[in-house]
Amino acid sequence: MREPDRKPIQRRDILTGKLKQAEPRFLHISSAIVTARPERADAVAGRLATLPGTEVHAVRGAKIVLVLEGGSVGEIGGRLAEISIMEDVFSANLVFEQVLAADEQEAPA
Repeated sequence: MREPDRKPIQRRDILTGKLKQAEPRFLHISSAIVTARPERADAVAGRLATLPGTEVHAVRGAKIVLVLEGGSVGEIGGRLAEISIMEDVFSANLVFEQVLAADEQEAPA
């Protein structure tokens, strides 16, 4: 049975590539804790802040708290893997993940 709130797919949408433009359908918001060499934690946080979809929330001692946004679990996981092999980083662990439908990402004011 078809979901009633979904727009029907038209053949023209397939031929013109509009279906591909409709993605991503979900927004993944995650938080992570990165453990870095304490004397280099501020420098590591600066490098992390330059990654796309990555926000440094706090730095205390060797711990760096991040908020990550992406279109899929794979995108978030890939970024965590990239972080975990950075110089002066000991570990990067996902703490929380929330998946929202893309049309839910803007909250009413």
